[in-house]
Amino acid sequence: AVVSTQSTGFGSIMYYIEEDQESGFSSILKACWWAVVTMSTVGYGDIYPTSVPGKLVGSVVVFLSMVFMALPMTIIVSKFSRAYEEMKEPSAMGAGLPDADMHASQISINGKPDVETGGNKAAAADCKRNSNNNNTAL
Repeated sequence: AVVSTQSTGFGSIMYYIEEDQESGFSSILKACWWAVVTMSTVGYGDIYPTSVPGKLVGSVVVFLSMVFMALPMTIIVSKFSRAYEEMKEPSAMGAGLPDADMHASQISINGKPDVETGGNKAAAADCKRNSNNNNTAL
């Protein structure tokens, strides 16, 4: 809905700006085609603005296309990647690894849960020091 509204709006604006120029914007439909191609960052180069106001509108179209199309794509890909990683975790749990809801910081070196410290690394170091001190006193 956003892309169609923007392509129609910017196509119409571009048509009225460039209609007296020899740039190829001979109809609003061709100008809308230019807007779609520009917003999708394909940029065929078959028609392009030649006047200064047309170039300024073209720059705005490119910037807004990044905001409305490219940035949401990075969010979608990030969410997909996270969901894919979460989908891979249950298969690894069958191999005897700790529960998925346990943080990596709560797992000691031998792979068993670090129950005594609750994942607190400073507390784990203190426990280790205390156990070494107790062993040397014997």
